[in-house]
Amino acid sequence: MFKQKPDMEILKYGSKSTKSNLKSLKRTETILSEKKSSFEDSRVTLLLFEKYRIVEITRFSVILACQILAILQYESSFQDQFERNFDDETTLLLYLIFIQTLAAITLTLISYQVLLAYQKKAMMITPQASLLDSNLIQGLIIEVLLMIPSPTPFTQRIKITFSERYTNTLRYYYLNEILTYMLTCRVVLLINIALKFQGFYNSQIGRLCRLYSTEFDTHLVFKICMKDIPGFTLMGLFGAGMLLFGYSMEIAERALLRDESSFSNYNVCNSLWVTLITIATVGYGDFYPTTDLGRLSMAVCVFWGVSNTSLFTAMLYSMLQAETSEQLVWALLEKASVSKVMRAFSQYLFVRIQKLKLKAQSLNYNDKSHFQGQAGLIQETLKAITQMKRQYRDIDGEETMAMAQRKFKDINNMFDENYSILNEIKRLQLITNIHYSYCHGSKCNSDSKNKQSSPHIQTNQTDDKQSKDEAFFANLQDNESNLFLMDFCD
Repeated sequence: MFKQKPDMEILKYGSKSTKSNLKSLKRTETILSEKKSSFEDSRVTLLLFEKYRIVEITRFSVILACQILAILQYESSFQDQFERNFDDETTLLLYLIFIQTLAAITLTLISYQVLLAYQKKAMMITPQASLLDSNLIQGLIIEVLLMIPSPTPFTQRIKITFSERYTNTLRYYYLNEILTYMLTCRVVLLINIALKFQGFYNSQIGRLCRLYSTEFDTHLVFKICMKDIPGFTLMGLFGAGMLLFGYSMEIAERALLRDESSFSNYNVCNSLWVTLITIATVGYGDFYPTTDLGRLSMAVCVFWGVSNTSLFTAMLYSMLQAETSEQLVWALLEKASVSKVMRAFSQYLFVRIQKLKLKAQSLNYNDKSHFQGQAGLIQETLKAITQMKRQYRDIDGEETMAMAQRKFKDINNMFDENYSILNEIKRLQLITNIHYSYCHGSKCNSDSKNKQSSPHIQTNQTDDKQSKDEAFFANLQDNESNLFLMDFCD
């Protein structure tokens, strides 16, 4: 027995070496550790999704800065052409634009890599899949193609000639101007990234979309924005269209203004005006593009304007749609107007019958022609009243009545719930009073000497409290029937 005691103590408490080994063990796993599981880890997907959004915010900033620098560079280079020389500031801007374009392409690749890792952790694709195996490769190719055209310092002096329409005058573009014209298409990419900054674009909604086999992308976010904030969404699309097509047309048409006199007489508002009337699908024709690039911009602007106008019409239609409460109010108003007309017809019928009785007493009963005409009027009035009754019954359709019954049922359930809560409060109050009286009685027996010194004070306080409680619940008992007065019929 004495030999087995140390073994029992080791089993119970453990040896010192075992304890030291357990203390030396440290947790090496992290949230992002590769751990095989058949379920999605929401912590991992949330971290990867937030990382993806941070990369997208950085990419948006870089592309927007590159867009602004491209506009500044174009304005500066167009002024420099009159002097037949390009300043060093213009060349520096071209280098900055080139570097930012490379940075934007790199961030695009990183963004799609993070999105691929997110889809793997969310179990949307297999862990062995690459970008080429997933459906992300198409979006990656499109975005990279949108960012490749960019003005560079290496193509600064290259010219491309063309013939002016209607006059066949030889004109030319600088290659950087054409590249800047193509760079304006990045506005579409900026809109796509800006949709990812909305509150609807998060990991939780993505999980719900996967639960119901719905595509979780910016298309879904755009639909939600049109439903939740349609005004701001349409304003953003309208502003983006004015910037995209207005400035692209400006670049296309400025190739015809290569001297200072024609350029000084030109106004940039003309391009904005043409873009505005094209987006609004009006097209007055007072100004119009003459170059091929300008016409290409306005051709795409037509489709943009038709889409924007259609969305605006849909927004107005949804705003003018009657809500449930408004439909009920309109039904009651229509019922009131119909009942008023029915009352007027009934009064007219009553007066006509009384007049007919008086005439029947004064005239000869053999004169049937007069009575037949009056009877015809009375029958027409009765038909009108019958038709009004039918219209009165048809005002509340089955859908409206079912909706009203559901609302009344919800109200009745709410009243029943409140009534049951009040009954429960009453029951607990009675139990509390009984418990209080019992404890108070036992305390009186234990402290009889103290009670003899001040018996009237304690009795009056208890009686006051009980009287107030009894009065409250007596009033509640009387008002029980009032609650059932609000019990609406199903």
